[in-house]
Amino acid sequence: MAQKNIVAKFKDEGKLLKALTRLKENKVNLIDVYGPFANHDILKLLTRESRLPYMSVIFGLAAIVLTFGFLYYTSVIDYPISYGGKPIFSFPPMVVVIFFICILVTTIMTVLTFHARAKIFPGKPSSPIDPSVTDDTFFLVLDQNYNPEEIKGWLQEDGADEVTEKEI
Repeated sequence: MAQKNIVAKFKDEGKLLKALTRLKENKVNLIDVYGPFANHDILKLLTRESRLPYMSVIFGLAAIVLTFGFLYYTSVIDYPISYGGKPIFSFPPMVVVIFFICILVTTIMTVLTFHARAKIFPGKPSSPIDPSVTDDTFFLVLDQNYNPEEIKGWLQEDGADEVTEKEI
């Protein structure tokens, strides 16, 4: 069952930033902000830290270890070839291969993790909050935590063009 949320429509991003700071001061649960372009000030106010960079580091380290293990296994254990008096295990030529495999695996796994976390997959129908969100309008979605009428009053005072309740 979908829950009713407060949706505020803003044409001016300055008014939206003012409303966001007031709502954060009053500890209102912000669900999301939808807009026609990215705004770093809005992202700072939402204060959502992503764990995706930490996962990227883990993927990179795993790729380095697994690639080194594979190269060591194939060149030393499984099929050692001694030609021209060169040592069986030579690390410098492996560095380039490990570097490129690390970048490839980290990129692919980070993108797949982002898509899985965001529940984005091919063929998923889009469900925009409003058709004008891609044109020139910002939408602020809030949870109705303690007093929806007071929250709506704050949004009207801060310059919201329209405040409604929608099931999202």
